Amino acid sequence: MSTSSEIDSTALGDEPESTTARASRWGRLPELAASWEAPSRAVLSFSALLTVIFWNLPAFTPNQPKGDYDYGLLIYLARQTGLSFGTEISTTYGPLYFLAIPNVLHRGEVLVGYLLWFAFATAATAAIHQALARTVGRNLAWLAVGVMALSSSFVPLTVVITSTFAFVVVLSLFFVREELPRWADRAYPIAMGLLVGAMLLTKFSVGLMCGPVILGAVLAREGRVLRGFLEYAISGIAGLVGFWLLAGQPPLEVVDYVVRALSVGSGHAQSMGLEIPGNVWEYVIAAPMVVVLVVALVTTDAGKRRWLFYLGTALGTFLLLKQGFVRHDSHSAQFFSVAAGFSLVIALLRRSSVLASTAVVALLAQAFSFGGGLSSSIDPSRSLKMFGEGMSVVASGGQRDRIVADARADLLNRMQVPERYVERIGDAKMRTAPFDFAMGWTYGMTVDILPTLLDYGAYTELLDEMNEEWVVDDARAPEFIVREDTRITLDNRFPLWDSPRVNLAQACRYELVDSDVRWQLLERIENRCGEEKPLGEVTMGAHQSIPVPTSDEGLVVARFHPEQSILAKLKSTAFRSGEYWITLDGEPHRLPLSHAEAPILISAPGDDSLVLGGRELDTKNITANIPGRVVFSVVTTK
Repeated sequence: MSTSSEIDSTALGDEPESTTARASRWGRLPELAASWEAPSRAVLSFSALLTVIFWNLPAFTPNQPKGDYDYGLLIYLARQTGLSFGTEISTTYGPLYFLAIPNVLHRGEVLVGYLLWFAFATAATAAIHQALARTVGRNLAWLAVGVMALSSSFVPLTVVITSTFAFVVVLSLFFVREELPRWADRAYPIAMGLLVGAMLLTKFSVGLMCGPVILGAVLAREGRVLRGFLEYAISGIAGLVGFWLLAGQPPLEVVDYVVRALSVGSGHAQSMGLEIPGNVWEYVIAAPMVVVLVVALVTTDAGKRRWLFYLGTALGTFLLLKQGFVRHDSHSAQFFSVAAGFSLVIALLRRSSVLASTAVVALLAQAFSFGGGLSSSIDPSRSLKMFGEGMSVVASGGQRDRIVADARADLLNRMQVPERYVERIGDAKMRTAPFDFAMGWTYGMTVDILPTLLDYGAYTELLDEMNEEWVVDDARAPEFIVREDTRITLDNRFPLWDSPRVNLAQACRYELVDSDVRWQLLERIENRCGEEKPLGEVTMGAHQSIPVPTSDEGLVVARFHPEQSILAKLKSTAFRSGEYWITLDGEPHRLPLSHAEAPILISAPGDDSLVLGGRELDTKNITANIPGRVVFSVVTTK
């Protein structure tokens, strides 16, 4: 029989054993890390340093330039007001857009955006370095990841939109070749599925680019194909739905979001296609570069089913080319950035001087496309400043408040909206057109948001009709519109045609109640429009001037039916449509082909609500650069 002291002694004797066991487990961590081929502290530290030195993820303020920042602000406001991205908003920029461009108005967004990109970029850099170091040594491996980090620092808008795809392509190549370190190899299907889910809700096109590349890599990998596919598919779907719910969106509307995003994407080429004559030299470089990379990739060992990886990469790269060259301004820097990193990685694997030269040419092309040269593009101090400013917003609420106050003061000085406008609008809903969407936030007004966010965002007939339904709905549409008094918007478009059905609906339901040298104030009224009556049809040749029929019954509109060859239609579908220009009494304006058959406002003499730039909408003659039919009609008004 044991005494109590013996029992106590036994109990006490168990404690050192437990401590020893715990110590043993901690002592096995290095062994465990080695078995999973975890990166060393030096590799992780240097990868993190590269991420920060070449940081290109701004925390934007409401007073920054128009364009994608307008999207960022409107998405922030849409989320704050509880709008559904499935049924009330139609855009390829999802509710997680802050992962690409966080907003200083929300410190949490900046923190999450910065942390996630820092973690992903650091991990991807470390994995690529480890994979390359096995074959070419540590120094050349650092050269490759260094070039990838460098090229990511001078791309349009944000590193997330460009470098996510670059990381995915390189990681996928090493995954197929079974050269990733064990920790990255095992995590690849699940991590990539979650990444695609997040990107589809951030910038839909980035998710579409990455998705097929990863799928091809998973299917091409030797062994455990079914397991890898299921991990990728399940994590991708779970990530999409889970992130959607975390963003506060209605559970059953994620499918609506995907369908609408696909609709927006399908009309981008026709609506937003742009060719700047000075950028033609980029095709001369990009075309042979694509050929070299295709040959290099298909002759690089990637397993027996490598054609699946090639197919996925080809599809993703095609979407990248469209993103870079459909709207051919500085967007092409995105393609050259990916090409530079990918070329160098394959060059090192194959010991190819041709591919190394291709990487150099791609980097130079990117620099000249983006900022005029390497010397003006490469600026680590700019990246460090950007990173520091973002982190200061996270660390200090006072700093954030000062930045926000400065932004509001700057916007107040730039906009100078008459105080009488603000007083008249009061608490009623309002929106601005065609830009300056920060106005409502600046003046503390109640902002209403168009379904496509921006007027020119209605890329297709479906989206134009969606916006029209919103405008005609008395319960949803705003009471006021503050419109800039200008006759030119994006790409030399005419404000009253962006988008056509919306402007016709607004002409029927809003009247001009005040104006100054810059701003017009429109207030909602009862629908003053009646039936639409035909006025005739004319066949016009290219650049042939035809008279516009007159009518004293209301608003004269035209529907254009340009003639397009089969080749032109194929080009429009596969790449980009030609530019369509309509001239109003000698004043040329671009009209997206996707809107040509919509009711285009042409003439309404005496209608103050349609006066822009001091000129009435009283067109006498029109011409077009593409031949076709023009059908005129009049929308009667009371």
